[in-house]
Amino acid sequence: MSIGMSKLLVIGISLFVCLLFQCEEIYGKEYVVGDEKGWSPDHNVSSWPEGKKFKAGDVLNFQYTNHLFDVVALGNYPGYYEACDPYPVLKEIYSSGNDHVVLEKGTNSFVPFDVSYCKRGMKLQVETE
Repeated sequence: MSIGMSKLLVIGISLFVCLLFQCEEIYGKEYVVGDEKGWSPDHNVSSWPEGKKFKAGDVLNFQYTNHLFDVVALGNYPGYYEACDPYPVLKEIYSSGNDHVVLEKGTNSFVPFDVSYCKRGMKLQVETE
């Protein structure tokens, strides 16, 4: 094998390894909201993000069986999330029970379709870097 071919092989392997370790950065990391408990009022979903570092492009997977828990994504307007008043700033409603939402840069806020669950603490706000 010539020296030129060896250099190309080393460069090719280096690029492959670099891309392999950068996939998470390119595609984002996927998180199941609430871990094994899912998107549910049975636990404190609002504290679930604590200790996690989210980046724009990461994906939140909302898993639920009750359509009262359909996910409402809110626009970034202070006060509506805290007040559980999503409809003036509603961005999108997800209703599959296995929803994948790509995080945007900044604040990402989510509440259930039935706001009575939101008022009992079932809501989620995630900050990205």
